[in-house]
Amino acid sequence: MTQTDSPFNYVLITGPGRSGTTWLGQMMNTYQHCTYKYEPFARSPLYRDWKNDLKSTDVEKLRQRFDRLCSRCHHEVDLPPFPAKSFRWQNPQLLHLLYGLGNRIESLKSVYEWYGQTQLTPHTPVLIKDVNFFVPLLPRLCEVLQPKLIGMIRNPFGRIASTLKGKELKQISKSLQSEKRERIRRSIDAVGGGFLAEYRDRLEEMSDIQLGAISWRIQVEPLVEYTRSYDQGLVVVYEDLCEDPQGKITEIFDFVGWELGQTTREFIKESTSGERQLADKSKAYFSVYRDPRTSMSKWKTQLTDEQQADIASVIRDSPLKDLWSDLPL
Repeated sequence: MTQTDSPFNYVLITGPGRSGTTWLGQMMNTYQHCTYKYEPFARSPLYRDWKNDLKSTDVEKLRQRFDRLCSRCHHEVDLPPFPAKSFRWQNPQLLHLLYGLGNRIESLKSVYEWYGQTQLTPHTPVLIKDVNFFVPLLPRLCEVLQPKLIGMIRNPFGRIASTLKGKELKQISKSLQSEKRERIRRSIDAVGGGFLAEYRDRLEEMSDIQLGAISWRIQVEPLVEYTRSYDQGLVVVYEDLCEDPQGKITEIFDFVGWELGQTTREFIKESTSGERQLADKSKAYFSVYRDPRTSMSKWKTQLTDEQQADIASVIRDSPLKDLWSDLPL
């Protein structure tokens, strides 16, 4: 691994959507010494341009450029809420106000970015949460940033059930089956070798649920394989976090070298105390305030027997199936 001389150290959380990355990101953002970058590669053109240049520029230049990006405040990436930070001098209420005004008036984004600027030091960990990061690019990103990598995954039944609920609530856009099949076919071809090759020519006859299970395997299995092989990688299973939030977050903080404080413990207690009744269903769907034991088992009643059988038909051969003991395989 190439060594670079950088003022910052990075922690990257990634995983497929609806796998708990937002919840984990908010837990870790309660650490008073870290700065939090939310979905930078999906939300910010500047970060996206950097990602697009990952293969074409030398490591040192990429690292310096990324350090500069993270040193700035970006309206798309540096989002509220703003828990207390050791390095932040700004008034949290004013930050919220300016951020909200920037959402309404484009020209006011620059005012928020000016006021939200903070002075980062080598002692300021940069926490990045980026869902659905393209796994084939992870080795290069890790070569450049040398982050502590947290790959978060959820069992395929739970993730597919949650995705179906999002489509029902119109919070996740539906794609045509023909588009989904072609996307899966391209993904299988991109990986090469024998990975899921047996399904490539059977996609036309497969149900939408089966296609979702194949998509899970395409996203999750390479992520786990790489994270396990990376010398600063940790795989976090969503259901394990739900079962014992305090114990699991202690393990995660130990992994990244942070001290677990009372603010984090209080947030975990608050976020796991039960679902909040929200009039806005989109906020309820994306909320991190819910009973985790209920959330991790909802799929058992949300999915029909036929849907569960469709998922099982694809997952039975997965090398990861033994991570969960309650799957109907």
